[in-house]
Amino acid sequence: MHRGYNASATRTTARRMCSISAIATASLTTMCPVSASAQMSIDNSTPANEKVSPHYTQEDSRFTQTNTDGKPRNTTGWFNLTQASIDDNLVTDRPDFTESTEAIPVNRFQLEMGYTFTYDREGDRRTRDHTAPELLLRMGVVENFELRFGWTGYSMTETLSTQRNSERRRVTSEEWNQGANDFELGFKLKIAEQSGLRPALAILGAATFPTGSANISAGDVEPLLGLLWAYDLSDDIALAGQFIVGTPVEDGRRFVQSAASLSLGASLTERLGTYVEYFGTYPNTLDGDSAHSINGGFTYLVNNNLQIDIRAGFGLNDAADDFFTGAGLAWRF
Repeated sequence: MHRGYNASATRTTARRMCSISAIATASLTTMCPVSASAQMSIDNSTPANEKVSPHYTQEDSRFTQTNTDGKPRNTTGWFNLTQASIDDNLVTDRPDFTESTEAIPVNRFQLEMGYTFTYDREGDRRTRDHTAPELLLRMGVVENFELRFGWTGYSMTETLSTQRNSERRRVTSEEWNQGANDFELGFKLKIAEQSGLRPALAILGAATFPTGSANISAGDVEPLLGLLWAYDLSDDIALAGQFIVGTPVEDGRRFVQSAASLSLGASLTERLGTYVEYFGTYPNTLDGDSAHSINGGFTYLVNNNLQIDIRAGFGLNDAADDFFTGAGLAWRF
């Protein structure tokens, strides 16, 4: 789920449930690491007959090197497992709220990052927030299993409040709040491929730890667990979604919160993809209402290992942020 779509309480909640969102999450392509010797043998160009699309299931091809006798040999990595090729399409967990069901290939890394601007207005109170770099490092450990290290980054929030003074004149006061967000550790496990009417399935688990600034941090561990799904409707169109349950902390009090999303993604060209998505948190804050939002965006595959993205969205009710937008990238190595 990606990371940081909402401001103030809404923004913080979205980050926790997204894993960073977060994001987020209906992403349209991906990236991973490779050794220097292996890099020389890999073609980073995108095959002309392959299109970019969110949450598409990719076959796990294997990278081979050639011995001095000309026969191919497997490259092995951690735990003596075969390294997967990185010449297939990227599948990222950004820029949308929905996370993909795909795990990073064995012994590969994928770094995803971005920036989000959020605006919200409630009566005479206006809030603008800037958050970056929304880091998510994904590491393939064994087949269909990845470790995830997330940090939403640094947030700067400006709040403008307009009131009337004793002379009935409107006076605007400004307040700034800034600091570092909590660090997150998690995992993703793909448990099923798409088969017939059954979608591809994965389990996402994560927890944030109180490592951020005192004015930003939740002050306690916040765990979450989710079920991710994806279904290819055709070679160019896919549906994806997730359902997540977490126990965030607000004002020292823990409560149960759920989040869900539904995303429709499509390939427009071999490199350009797009998506539209609904996501919500229920409830959005400890004593608040549920928040419902819709967003959409585009991704562009620069090469097989580098993707850039943009997105924008708006809230559907008062509990959600009025508007948010952002951009980012994903790099596989």
